[in-house]
Amino acid sequence: MQGLLLVEKEKAQRRKMKEALKLGPMAHRLYEAETLRQGLRILSKEKVDLIIYNDPAFPRSPQTDLSLLSSFAEQKTVQEIPLLLIGPLLAPALKRKVLDSGAWDYIARPYRIEDLILRAEVLLRIKATQDKLKQRIRQLERLSIIDPLTGLYNRKYLKEFLQREIRRAERQGGQIFCMMMDVDNFKKINDDSGHLKGDRVLQEIGATLRDLLRGYDFAARYGGDEFTIVLPQKMEEKQALEVANRIRQTIAGETFGATRGRKGGSQFTVSIGLARFPFSGIDTEEALIAAADDALYQAKRQGKNCAIIHQQISIEE
Repeated sequence: MQGLLLVEKEKAQRRKMKEALKLGPMAHRLYEAETLRQGLRILSKEKVDLIIYNDPAFPRSPQTDLSLLSSFAEQKTVQEIPLLLIGPLLAPALKRKVLDSGAWDYIARPYRIEDLILRAEVLLRIKATQDKLKQRIRQLERLSIIDPLTGLYNRKYLKEFLQREIRRAERQGGQIFCMMMDVDNFKKINDDSGHLKGDRVLQEIGATLRDLLRGYDFAARYGGDEFTIVLPQKMEEKQALEVANRIRQTIAGETFGATRGRKGGSQFTVSIGLARFPFSGIDTEEALIAAADDALYQAKRQGKNCAIIHQQISIEE
């Protein structure tokens, strides 16, 4: 049900308008306010889809009233809500100024109740269409940055995130740890049990990472069975290694890829390479990922199931 806010100083007139609007085919939640200031307080608490503002004295002083209307319409809680203004018959030039100041539509007094209902319904339909479009845009934006298999962020958004975090770290003297994580012997899972089980394993790893990481940490599927974790908060290398090894040990202790009957699950390990920004030779997101990837391959060469920091041999089983 859509919300409708009536702003009208006279209580009797508000009651008359409420009764008229109830005659329309669309059901509404009705809120009342005597002034625009009171209306703002309601808008801060309630979802409103249309504002009807009836000012019997408009325009007392066109310049003053238009400034007040513009100031109201520019409020964050008002900007995307249709505003239907009721006032006297205006010259076309002044009516244009009213619309340019924030009103979406204007009804001149005296008006027929049927016209008010019709205008209100049209604006409510516009608002409903606008809300659906915004929701769809948000869904498309999310789809553009999310890996569809694991629900983690995708490689494209990883690069955008790292670029942003590197700039922030440069401005604030901060620090970033980047981890590249690879499932050991993942090809064997696909070869022995099929790609469907491999997909279930990757999905469950994504869920495990979401459970283990803090709200401000970042996890993405880099590609295949390779994942990237970003720790954007300043910490010691020892602490970053502790996070990496907690992830590694948790995964090693779980069973992945089981069917609904909890059969056919597998246990396996992961290898993790870490790199830090700022660090000598690491000044871009590509360089940071490449350094973490080098550390990952060093971990693979040293027997897998370990975590290693770039340019350091730091293995913790």
